[in-house]
Amino acid sequence: MPNYDEAILRRRVVNPLAPFPVLHQAVRIAFYDEYAARSFYNKVLEAYGAKPPFEAIARSELRHVAALTELADRYGIPRPLDPFPGETQVSPTWRQNCERAIAGEIANVQLYAYLKQFVSEPDVNGVFSNLQAASFNNHLPAFQRALAAAVAQEQYHASRGIPPQAAYVKHGMVTDFIERALAGLGPTGRLVSPLVKHAHPALLAGMATGTAGVLIYRKKHST
Repeated sequence: MPNYDEAILRRRVVNPLAPFPVLHQAVRIAFYDEYAARSFYNKVLEAYGAKPPFEAIARSELRHVAALTELADRYGIPRPLDPFPGETQVSPTWRQNCERAIAGEIANVQLYAYLKQFVSEPDVNGVFSNLQAASFNNHLPAFQRALAAAVAQEQYHASRGIPPQAAYVKHGMVTDFIERALAGLGPTGRLVSPLVKHAHPALLAGMATGTAGVLIYRKKHST
């Protein structure tokens, strides 16, 4: 069953001529946008596991919805139904989902700037400003850092003939750490041997295992 103001919610546009108070529309649109973000972040977590920054920001979305719920209860505004768990899909790669998250947070910041034009109540304006600031100051930079890391990770694997969708295959804790470190060095990693820097992930896994074995052996025979 759709919301009674589904068209307004989908478009994220306040309609002063609609038979619903403008304040109600603004708060319900805010709910809808937070619902969409919450559902997307949860779907990414389902697909990729509890990886940062999606895990922390998904929890933040719960707080955003809670703040809007307090406003809705205070002003007698019915909360909209949330259709997004049944219709949200994730993108094929981690990088694409980071890009979607960035676009969503930018749109969220712009949405609150738009909605505040229709709100005269100080407490509502304050909540909108707080949620806008959280998106701009916290969520957006976190996703931008995640995207930069994803780009570096994909470039690192592409130089070894590995497609983007395989760039996030787990090889083990030590090897994954080495991969991320080498990817972060970029093309100027002068302190790293070219043999290591350009090694295939499978070779890195063998090197990591061998190194661990040598260290264990030395420790045993030094005591």
